[in-house]
Amino acid sequence: MSKDFRERLMEIIAEKHYDKCRPLLIEELERTPHEELYQELLDLMKSLRDEGRDHDEEDVAEVAELMTEWAHPEYRV
Repeated sequence: MSKDFRERLMEIIAEKHYDKCRPLLIEELERTPHEELYQELLDLMKSLRDEGRDHDEEDVAEVAELMTEWAHPEYRV
């Protein structure tokens, strides 16, 4: 995950512009393999949890879910 991607993701989450998460993921997937990006999101979640930022961790989990079978097919990336 590029530093730029992480910063943009955290900015989107902080501003609660969740509608921008899916396009950001799609853009990052042009540079990063799906499995690698998903793992990096999981690592980011752990880092946020370790920092005591549980709410941010939950928001990143919601974004990561877009990359799984749990998301509705029309929202999945």
